[in-house]
Amino acid sequence: MEVETFAAAVADLRGDVSPRVWSLLVTVFGDLARDGAAIPAAVLGEITTRIGIRPEAMRVALHRLRKDGWIDSTRQGRSSLYRLTAEGRAQTVAASPRIYAVDPPSETAFLVLTDPLSPLVWSDKDVWVTPHAVLTARPPQGAETFATPLSASQPLPCWIRAKTCDEATVALSADLAARLGRLEDALNRADFLDPMQTAALRVLIVHSWRRIVLKAPDLPDFVLPDTWAGPDCRARMNRLLCRLARPTPETLAQVT
Repeated sequence: MEVETFAAAVADLRGDVSPRVWSLLVTVFGDLARDGAAIPAAVLGEITTRIGIRPEAMRVALHRLRKDGWIDSTRQGRSSLYRLTAEGRAQTVAASPRIYAVDPPSETAFLVLTDPLSPLVWSDKDVWVTPHAVLTARPPQGAETFATPLSASQPLPCWIRAKTCDEATVALSADLAARLGRLEDALNRADFLDPMQTAALRVLIVHSWRRIVLKAPDLPDFVLPDTWAGPDCRARMNRLLCRLARPTPETLAQVT
């Protein structure tokens, strides 16, 4: 892809708010080295530079991730290799099904009325719509509750759907769907992408969706607000990732 076209695509995906560098690096490792492979410092530097991250900001972020137990580093000659720790890899693998899913996290939902005298334990991905009513994908068994199954053919009132996901996250989903659409158009007009361009675009795509989907509840799309663009984001992201085949750290090291 021509340098100017690539720079414009990166700028559009990044938007007006700079990403948190440590979080972006978590996405780099999660997308390119989730299997525990090592990424050379030079490869990390090249990817982040193409995304518009300063080298000093990357070094600070790497130090934070080592301190927090996310990554380890080893020396290789005059350079360093970085890889996920066992804990970092476990958390990355746990989040991956939500991030890369083609389908919503659940096809079913239930509105559950609870007994205030018999409090139950709920997931942080369930949504309380009143003090004694919760939306969940998995109703409790054998409890003093009343669970009503929901379906897409009988949409919930807007006031309930509005409580399932905050307005900022919903707005981000619509914005990302539009950005991914523009990237698809740009790729249709573009020439060959080199491996570093491919890696940088993949990281930005996954990171942009990751910061949205991990804030959304584990509920089907039909109970989320009308303006929730999750289905469009998932479809566009998966089409783009199929086009932008994941390069290995070894391949990237060869072109650094």
